Amino acid sequence: MGIDGGSHANTVLTEGKMTASNQKAEDVSSEGNALIFAMRNMIGSYAFIDIVRIEEVDPLSETVTVKRLLHGLTTDNEKIDSQEIYGIPYVRLGRGSSAVVMDPEVGDIGLVAICDRDISNVKMTCTESAPGSKRMHSRADAVYVTGIASLNGKPTQYAHFHNGGIDITSPMNINVNGKNVAVNAAEKVSLNSPVIEVNGQLTQGAGNYGGEAMFTNGATTPEDFMAGDISLKTHRTTSIQRGEDTSGPPTP
Repeated sequence: MGIDGGSHANTVLTEGKMTASNQKAEDVSSEGNALIFAMRNMIGSYAFIDIVRIEEVDPLSETVTVKRLLHGLTTDNEKIDSQEIYGIPYVRLGRGSSAVVMDPEVGDIGLVAICDRDISNVKMTCTESAPGSKRMHSRADAVYVTGIASLNGKPTQYAHFHNGGIDITSPMNINVNGKNVAVNAAEKVSLNSPVIEVNGQLTQGAGNYGGEAMFTNGATTPEDFMAGDISLKTHRTTSIQRGEDTSGPPTP
């Protein structure tokens, strides 16, 4: 029996003579190739990592439904349609009670990693558990790891880390919430917007960068300005005799 990697016919030994055979090396009917096919089929039944598309996201259970993007093949190279895989947990960058929440969306293309053993008991108990069954390297035990940048659309909101610094961009709202929020800059803090609104008491501190406040384009208020305990609207000037003339401009 000859096993040949080419496409030409093999030769077989029959009654001491070499005779031609119409059998090709890739034919499964060849004993050697049948063995190779069986080994490949056995190995192929085990999954390790796969490329998938998100079909559904369940925010309550924090799991996704995915579909493989690579079809299976029969021995005749006929396509086997991929099936959806349900209840797949996904990775989130986090530690303790802190996390970067950026859950996948329907249509995302990414990778799943397949665990060696059945992880269903661990998913239910969140602690050490025996495997839920005898299955090994099954796609039912997959975890969605991350999206693939080149296979998904360009992001419109992102945190971009580059050599020149960090850019945080969003076409929507950006909210920063905390008990105390400090912004520290070695040189300058710039707020650029057509409208800058401050909701709350505005106080100039006396820290390392304490100094006078300057308004280049003036300042207005429907209320009052206070200089110490002197009101700009209701203050009085002493040592003035009543008359018809107004007082002169203030002097420094």
